[in-house]
Amino acid sequence: MDKLLKNVLSCMRTKGLLDENEEDVYRFGLECLLLEVVHYLSYIVIGFAMRMIMPMIVTAMVLIPLRRKSGGFHARTRSGCYLFSCSIVVAVCLLDKIIFPLWLCTITTFGANAIIFAFAPIENENRTLDQEEQKKFRKQALIILVLADMAIIISHKIHIEVCQWLLNGMIVAALLNLCGKIQTKCKLEKIW
Repeated sequence: MDKLLKNVLSCMRTKGLLDENEEDVYRFGLECLLLEVVHYLSYIVIGFAMRMIMPMIVTAMVLIPLRRKSGGFHARTRSGCYLFSCSIVVAVCLLDKIIFPLWLCTITTFGANAIIFAFAPIENENRTLDQEEQKKFRKQALIILVLADMAIIISHKIHIEVCQWLLNGMIVAALLNLCGKIQTKCKLEKIW
């Protein structure tokens, strides 16, 4: 990947698209973009391999925006992040195969809402938020949560599996939020 980045930066420099004083910024941005592409391509491969691509995409429609705004657990290294994220995708695909009874869906919906409402947003060492950003991210997370709740209620009347897949995105986001809260607390207490 490093060789690819060097080639891209060199090409940008030759074409006059890169200010040499800002090369580090461009390198960081390209690196992040490439990592995102690798992550998402891996998720798609996992979804296809498990024959769960559509459920995984529906679940991701709630999980990804909610996670971006509410925060949560983060691995310390890039390789740890990649392995953890792929493991979450496998877990989501397995979870999406199960249709839970309505009473359990109701309880988990309230539980997931309570966790995200109580803790969002969760900071980590890679994303610290000032007070204004905390308010903004919290508001956005709660808006996404309300929209997800509405989509879950509507889809329950139309298609129970879609309802379950949307709910699974909320549940996983809430669990990652809770794990992030625990991770933060442990770091503060120097346990983690």
